[in-house]
Amino acid sequence: MSQFSTGELAKAAEVSVRTVQYYDQRGILTPSEVTEGGRRIYHESDLERLQVICFLRDLDFSLNQIQKLLQEENREQVLELLLTDQIESLEKSSKEIEVKLKRARHLQKATAKRRQLSLDDLSDISRLMENQKSWRHLQWRTFGSLVLFILLYVVGLLIVIYYFKDPRGLFIVCPAFVIVINLWVFHYVKQFEYLCPNCHKTFDPSFKEAFLASHTPRTRKLTCPHCHVKSYCLQLAKSQTK
Repeated sequence: MSQFSTGELAKAAEVSVRTVQYYDQRGILTPSEVTEGGRRIYHESDLERLQVICFLRDLDFSLNQIQKLLQEENREQVLELLLTDQIESLEKSSKEIEVKLKRARHLQKATAKRRQLSLDDLSDISRLMENQKSWRHLQWRTFGSLVLFILLYVVGLLIVIYYFKDPRGLFIVCPAFVIVINLWVFHYVKQFEYLCPNCHKTFDPSFKEAFLASHTPRTRKLTCPHCHVKSYCLQLAKSQTK
């Protein structure tokens, strides 16, 4: 039967001597023998136990969890429960890391376009990234409703033309379409507020100003009512709690 000193056990398990000593102090890896001179002797079973501890530590199990597992008689069932819980925790952490990574890439892309950034600029970028999900959700929901309305309009138009065969129905359907489209545009425009890049304040422009302003997919050229500077302001989805 193989025997190991503390250093030999650490080398066999590819860990540091301090790790073995720490696990001994925590009571999860006690030596099989202790000589009269206080020398600690470990056996093959101790090496296997240390390898199991290291494996579980690599999976981010806490020492308390490992100690509980090693003390249980039904280790298989306890390990299954711990692994299920650990997998859920790691999946949650991976999603959080993915979100942070995405934000970091957005920030890197935004800062690459500017030579100098103030704290207000960074605050604007951070707010824009936090608003990204709400903005996209609002875009999809709004344009989805438009597509649905157009489909209903086309169906209504076909019914008037081919079923009733009365062209006078077009004088009702067409104006109704124009009215609803205008109401949709008004509703769409009022779903957003704008962040001024000059004074870093948000504002709600009039429908006429927002509708007629030149724009990109995420900005509109508006006059800020706070600093009175006309510039391309960032479009943000309004909070649903407002």
